[in-house]
Amino acid sequence: MRPLPPSYSTPPPGRQKKLSQRKTKKAKKPRSQMRNLMELVGIFLGAIAVAFVVQAFFLKPFQIPSESMVPTIDPGDRILINRLVYRFGPVQRGDIIVFKAPMNPDVDFVKRVIAIGGDTVEVKRGTVLVNGEPQVENYLNGVDVSNFPLTSIPEGNVFVMGDNRGDSGDARFWNPHWLPEENILGKAFMTYWPPGRIGTFH
Repeated sequence: MRPLPPSYSTPPPGRQKKLSQRKTKKAKKPRSQMRNLMELVGIFLGAIAVAFVVQAFFLKPFQIPSESMVPTIDPGDRILINRLVYRFGPVQRGDIIVFKAPMNPDVDFVKRVIAIGGDTVEVKRGTVLVNGEPQVENYLNGVDVSNFPLTSIPEGNVFVMGDNRGDSGDARFWNPHWLPEENILGKAFMTYWPPGRIGTFH
């Protein structure tokens, strides 16, 4: 083996590693500001797309505009609507639903389902009778003494009323007195704002 010339010396192993790392760092090009901006825009647009899909097919927020559901839901409360539930099962009596108002599809209402298709409904001095049976309604706001004539609800429709019977423009005052199920946006299941009223419905 030929000896190395006197002017040449091999760097120690530790220094060789440091030199190699420096070369690697120099080889990497800094990320451009434009690329960073494009990534942020992509993340933002992706978040909007996810929020749109969630609202369109799964959950939808809704703000209560009136006193028609007091004391269950107060004006200004923000609630969540399950948009999938009625794809897998029927509407049930007692459900609180958000729907497009039959007299104005551009306006959304929230009411409680009292009777479903095939039922008869009647109100005698505030007592609701479904298929002739008096209903126990512990959720009502105050005493109701209203009346409503015996009415049969066609299949594919529901009869809805507000829990605040004295201040609710519900199916009692519509013509016809029922809501097509196709108008239902989903089932309301919880309040998420304000913090003091967070909870599910009964």
